[in-house]
Amino acid sequence: MSRAVAPAALLIALGLLAGCGAGPVPAGQPAPQDTAAGSLRNCGVDVPVERPGRIVAMFQNGIEAVLALGAGDRLVGAAYLDNPLPPGLAGDFRPEQDRPVYWPEEYPSREEVLRLAPDLVVSGFTGAFAREGLGSRADLAAAGIDTFLFSSYCPSVDGGTQESLGAVDVSFEGVQRDLTDLGRLLGAEDRAAELIARMRATLDDVARRLDGITERPRVAMLNAPSDTGEYRVFGTGDVATTIIEAAGGVQAFGEIPGRQRTVSTEGIIAARPDVIVVPACCGIDKGPEAAEPLAEQLRTDPALATVPAVRDGKIFTTTFAEVSPGIRNAEAVATLAGRLHPERVGG
Repeated sequence: MSRAVAPAALLIALGLLAGCGAGPVPAGQPAPQDTAAGSLRNCGVDVPVERPGRIVAMFQNGIEAVLALGAGDRLVGAAYLDNPLPPGLAGDFRPEQDRPVYWPEEYPSREEVLRLAPDLVVSGFTGAFAREGLGSRADLAAAGIDTFLFSSYCPSVDGGTQESLGAVDVSFEGVQRDLTDLGRLLGAEDRAAELIARMRATLDDVARRLDGITERPRVAMLNAPSDTGEYRVFGTGDVATTIIEAAGGVQAFGEIPGRQRTVSTEGIIAARPDVIVVPACCGIDKGPEAAEPLAEQLRTDPALATVPAVRDGKIFTTTFAEVSPGIRNAEAVATLAGRLHPERVGG
């Protein structure tokens, strides 16, 4: 699986969405994405607005969005959870009863998914619709299956991988638009609106508390070392940076795009982060504590002793689920803001 590993513990609930309905667009919401009366545009693909009866969801953020929008009873297949589901959603996910069929550690084959006869495949990351995954979205459409992809990972061409992303939108408004659109596809507009209202309330509260701050710590989000011993970085062009900035921080690796790039120990020293966040991944039982071994490795590496985050004991663990575009992002901001500015954002 060519994804990335993920960052820290930051709660739940964050419905993000914005206007995609027929009718007037409420103030502050993105413009409608309809291309016709019965379809919407998603990463360059027209998706019919037809309430699906059978859904397959890929990756943590895709699975959580389907569950949070109340469509758990229509989930017939799901692949790859990075971390435990939020308590409020876990009860709707019972793979031990084959509801849904669950692939815990790898993509299902195209044939396995076709056997489930889904009407819709929802994916949180590009890889599901790569040719080495389930096939391109055009391939699935030819088989009678609609698809939906979070727009933080739109490929430059249908069937492309995460290494060939197009003009992606990693803003909270982009995540909100995705959830609004997915809510329309699932017939769950009211649930989507409730989610986004909670998210906006959380983000507004954090922004109010941080108003006027003059000191913004440099924040590095790092995954487990790659095969070369380097560390994977959550850089710019990723929702992790959006979270860092909303929490009152600065991306320590502002010159590194995306989340598939790596940095050496020397690169961490040069970046001089004030705070390091280490995400835990990957498995349904992997909470933030699963990132502790890597956090301890960073704390005890003599080469990193002069890095401010190491020197001052500001290395924190989290989960990949918190910093992937989806329903948890607003609480992720609140949690990180409490770590960066405890005098402003208390518990």
